Amino acid sequence: MTAFFKRRVSRSIAWRLAAGVLPSVLAIALVVSLSYYGEYGRSVPRIIVIAAAALTLAAVVIAWANATYFADRLARLAQSTSKVAGGSERTDEFDRIERAVGNLGSALSAAEAERARSDQLAAARLKEQATMLAGVVSDTIGQLDQVRLPLQILLASPFGELNENQEELLRDARAAADAIDVALRRLGQVADIDRDALPVQRELVQINDVVRSVLPVARAAAERRGARTETVLEPGLPRVVADRARLAEALALFLTESAASANSSTSLRISTARAGARAEIRIAPASGVVPSAASVPADISTGDVTPLILASRLISAQGGVVTIDDGGLMVSVG
Repeated sequence: MTAFFKRRVSRSIAWRLAAGVLPSVLAIALVVSLSYYGEYGRSVPRIIVIAAAALTLAAVVIAWANATYFADRLARLAQSTSKVAGGSERTDEFDRIERAVGNLGSALSAAEAERARSDQLAAARLKEQATMLAGVVSDTIGQLDQVRLPLQILLASPFGELNENQEELLRDARAAADAIDVALRRLGQVADIDRDALPVQRELVQINDVVRSVLPVARAAAERRGARTETVLEPGLPRVVADRARLAEALALFLTESAASANSSTSLRISTARAGARAEIRIAPASGVVPSAASVPADISTGDVTPLILASRLISAQGGVVTIDDGGLMVSVG
């Protein structure tokens, strides 16, 4: 509706301007006619004189109507901007409009500068928090190692006879400690990315080669769920700039998590395609919620989202984009 209204206003002004020009054009034609008849015919037909007078009158009326219309619009615009423009009332409408536009431009520049400062402060806070988190993770992993080592010693060289229940408890404890260690190391990687401490080695890579390198991981994860693996790799994809190792790590995490949503009646599907100068990798089904590159999602469905967060950060660290839609999860790099 707004766009339609704007188009109607623009059209009305255009017609006003055209209506003011048309009588003048016809008047020129009549002047030429008057000159012709006066020079060669020595008399002017009455109809020509009447038409010339009518067109002159019409031009005056239309010019006056247009002048009053534009003057009224300028006055109303200047009045609406007088509070913004400020200054002396002796200035004309164009001066007040110009000042108002200048003040608005200054206000916009100040708002953009303030937003830039806020973004810088937010980035600095994120980096500080990531640095603190990385330190906590490192200390926690060290303390966890002090727990895992005795468990390993007890299981490998038991001091005395352990019954079946005791041995099972020790194995469960070691498995839990190993899982915590993996989760902490992933969290540490996320913190390193957020504080720009994770090295990224960019090079020209062939996406299909990277996908093929992680297919064994995908097949193993799918087989554990009784699902099939379907792969469709588009030939002739362009070589893109990416970190081969980080990209493979992210894809392995995405595929492992997606396989958890598959079952015997579905399949884990991996496909690649060209998107201009970029390459796209699509994975279905999509597991959980894909976190954005900048923040942790507020609403998580189920399960441990640390692998998804880490995979998303690994992709964004090399200029890639992760999205999710009805067709599954899509990774775009290039």
